Amino acid sequence: MNDALRMVIGKLDGARKSGGQWMARCPVPAHEDGKASLSITEGTEHPVVFQCMAGCDSATILNALGLTWEDLCKPREDDPGRRDDAWSQNGTVAVAYPYHDEKGRVLFEVLRKRGKKFSQRIPDPKAADGWAYRLGDTRRVLFHLPKLLEDLADGTDVWVVEGEKDVLAMERAGCTATCNPGGAGKWREEFSAVLRDAVVHVVADRDEAGQRHAREVFASLQGVAAAVEIVEAAGEGLPDGRKIKDASDHLEAGFTPADFVVTRQERDDTPDLAPDLHEFLATEDEPYDWLIPHVLERGDRLIWTGTEGTGKSVEVRTLAVCLAAGLHPFDRAVINSGRVLFIDCENSERKTRKHFRGLEKVARIKGRRVPDGNLRIICRPEGLDLLGEDDAAWLLERVTAHKPDMLCIGPFYRLHNGDMNDERYARLVTVILDKARVKADCALITEAHAGHGEGPVRPVRPIGSSLLMRWPELGIGIRRAENAERSESGHYMTVDVVQWRGARDDEYRWPKQLTFGTHEHDWPWVDPVTQQRLRIAPDYQDGTSA
Repeated sequence: MNDALRMVIGKLDGARKSGGQWMARCPVPAHEDGKASLSITEGTEHPVVFQCMAGCDSATILNALGLTWEDLCKPREDDPGRRDDAWSQNGTVAVAYPYHDEKGRVLFEVLRKRGKKFSQRIPDPKAADGWAYRLGDTRRVLFHLPKLLEDLADGTDVWVVEGEKDVLAMERAGCTATCNPGGAGKWREEFSAVLRDAVVHVVADRDEAGQRHAREVFASLQGVAAAVEIVEAAGEGLPDGRKIKDASDHLEAGFTPADFVVTRQERDDTPDLAPDLHEFLATEDEPYDWLIPHVLERGDRLIWTGTEGTGKSVEVRTLAVCLAAGLHPFDRAVINSGRVLFIDCENSERKTRKHFRGLEKVARIKGRRVPDGNLRIICRPEGLDLLGEDDAAWLLERVTAHKPDMLCIGPFYRLHNGDMNDERYARLVTVILDKARVKADCALITEAHAGHGEGPVRPVRPIGSSLLMRWPELGIGIRRAENAERSESGHYMTVDVVQWRGARDDEYRWPKQLTFGTHEHDWPWVDPVTQQRLRIAPDYQDGTSA
C-alpha cells in the first residue's frame, strides 16, 4: 500500500480490503451511500483510483475527504500508522519522499531521518512492513516526475534544486521544481533528457558541493535545454541567525523566486563580426570612464606591489572603501560611488573585519557612509586555485552575481598552486582574471609581492613570471622614502609611489609620495602635496566634509 492509499483509507469509515482493492461507503453527502459501493485501488497514472458505483468523480470524492491530489503526492510527517518500527533502530524517519514513474507508480522512497540522515527503500510485498531498504538496480527518476512531465508539456519553466525539501518549498511558491535522488553529485544524463527544450533555472546551494553540483547540471543541460542558468539564494541570514544556504532558506527569508541571483547563464553563440575599417574609423572615441578620476578607469588592470613594512595591503582596502563610499582616496573630492567585490585570499574573516572597521569609520566621519551592498567581502584564507575548474568557475559566478565596478582579489601568489616563475601558470591565471574582469566590465586590482634587493633603493616590480610586468595597464608600487621614519607599530611614515609599469597617457595622476595619516579623519595613506595644497587645518574643523 502506498502512502496516498493509506491516507485515503485512514479517512474512510469502515473501509475493508476485498481482494486487490479496498471497499468503503462513498463520503460524498449527495450520494447517501447505505452500503460499501466505493472501491479504492493503487493506480498507474495516479497514486489512487476511485470508482463509485453511483458515478461520483474523483475530485468530488477527494473534496468530501478534505484532500487534494497535491496532498496525495507530497511526503508526510511521521504517522504512527506507517509501521516504521521495523527500521527505527537506524533512526526515526522524519519524512518519506516517494519517487514515481511516468504512470504514478512508486519506484522507491527517499527517507529523511532525524539529524538529516538519508536512506532509501523500495516496495517489497514479501517484507513484513512492505519495504526493502536498498535500491539496487531500481530505475532512478526525477522527483515528482508525473507533475513535472505535465507542466513541461505546458511550457512551464523548471527549477532544479538540490533536495526534496527545496522542491516542496518551490512548489508552495507556485513553481515547477524537481531534484535528482541522492543529492549533490548524483545527476545523470537521462535526467537532462527529461528536460529537453525546457527553460531551466538551476539553484546552487551556497557551499562548495552545491556549487559544483549546479555546474554539473548546467553542463549536462547544455545543448539539451532551451535555456539554462545557475542562480543562488539572495540575502545573508534568517531571523533566527542561520545563514541562508538553499532555496528553502531563500523563501523562508521572505524572498520570492524572482529574487534569486543569477550567477551563470548559457553563452550566446551568435557570431560577433569585427567592424569594417571605415566603420571603425567613423566611431568617435568614448570619454574616459573613470571609477576614481585620474586614478582608475573601468576595465583597468592594476597590480599593486610593495616592500615589507610599507603597508601595501592597506591602500588596496582604502581604494575599495573609497570607491564604495564615493570618495577620492587622495583628495577631498566626492565622486560617484561604485560596487566593489573584495576577495581576500590571505586573511581570516576576523582579521579582515579588523582591517575594514577603521576605514569604514573614516568614511562615516567624512559624511560618506558606504551604502548597503556597495562593498561585498569574501574571505578565502585557504586561497584559490584558478588553475582548477571549480575555483575558476566559482570566481566567474561571483562576479556574475555581484556585478562589481571594481574587483579586488589576491594577493596574486594565493590565486594558484603552480610555480610563480612559470609563465604558463601565470598566463592561465591571468586568463581567468581577464574573463572575470570582462564578464563584470570592471576594474581589477590584485596585489603582488615585490622582490628583495640590496642597497637603499629597493625594487618594486612583482616577483614571479615576467608576464606580470606586461599584463596590467597599471603597475604601481610603494617603497620606503629616503630618510623615512618608522612609527611605533613599525611601519614607515613616508613611502615613495613608483610606477613600474606606467599609465597609457598623462590623464592618470597618481601621487608621487604618500604619508601616513595621523588624524582620525585621515585615510591611512594621504597625498602630502594635496594635503598642503588644500591647507587642511590640523584640527579638521570641517572634518564632516569629504
